[in-house]
Amino acid sequence: MNDNILVSIAIPMFNAEKFLKFTLNSILNQSHTNFELIITDDGSTDKSVEIVKSFNDSRIKLYVDGLNKGISYRLNQQIDLVKGKYFIRMDADDIMFSNRLEKQIDFLENNPDVDVVGSSAVIIGDLNEVIGFRLAQIPPSYEDALKTITFIHPTVAGKTEWFKKYKYDEELIGAEDFDLWLRSRENSVFKIIEEPLLFYRDPLKFKLKTYLFRLKQQRKIFRKNPYLTNHPFKQKKMILTSYLKSNLALLINTVGLDNYYIARRNKTLAGNIFLQDYNDPLLKSLAKK
Repeated sequence: MNDNILVSIAIPMFNAEKFLKFTLNSILNQSHTNFELIITDDGSTDKSVEIVKSFNDSRIKLYVDGLNKGISYRLNQQIDLVKGKYFIRMDADDIMFSNRLEKQIDFLENNPDVDVVGSSAVIIGDLNEVIGFRLAQIPPSYEDALKTITFIHPTVAGKTEWFKKYKYDEELIGAEDFDLWLRSRENSVFKIIEEPLLFYRDPLKFKLKTYLFRLKQQRKIFRKNPYLTNHPFKQKKMILTSYLKSNLALLINTVGLDNYYIARRNKTLAGNIFLQDYNDPLLKSLAKK
């Protein structure tokens, strides 16, 4: 266990008051303790900033400018601010397994050729109830990477110097991670720790407007992607497929099959498994709330 390594955990925050205490407690109770927690507020209008300030921990560094600039801008802001050897992504509504940092840092230290490592995740709802399991896998080819997201974004950890080199495209809010993995794939080493290290909050509530916007952003990527530009037939097919997904989403929303559509992304956990079934004291306490 590499306790002496300073790492930087980064949370872009916007109106996260409902789940923020869970998130912060899961971070502050990590088995690896030498970290800084960079939180950049994106113009929250709720009590998010007050909640962060209520935590008396010198490792927390909160930046508030009152502006709403979007997640890509905030991620790049964090990349410029961090001091740690490794950059750890986190969202303001998810929950870390208590050994997440330890596992990912040890992996990166033992595999110095790896630039970014992600993990699988247990999917939870708004009441911290377990919904399912999402297995993360690196797409085997570039064409496969065009059809699926390479990582579950808030599970990734990687070399800070790598993130400083590539950064996020601030015009692609909602698809900023999809674009980043595509742009960097051919010159990077990506790996997955198959065991889950994060409780990823993804309730069975279909956010139609958000989904349609992300598909629109992905089409922007397809139109300017160098590989697809050199393969116009494949490019047209990818764009057409995206439009078909948009129409399917509209239809599903109309007939009320939203929950079923979302649930298909998750694997069902065997047996009657809840948060308290995981050997994690913090999560046991959360499950009782």
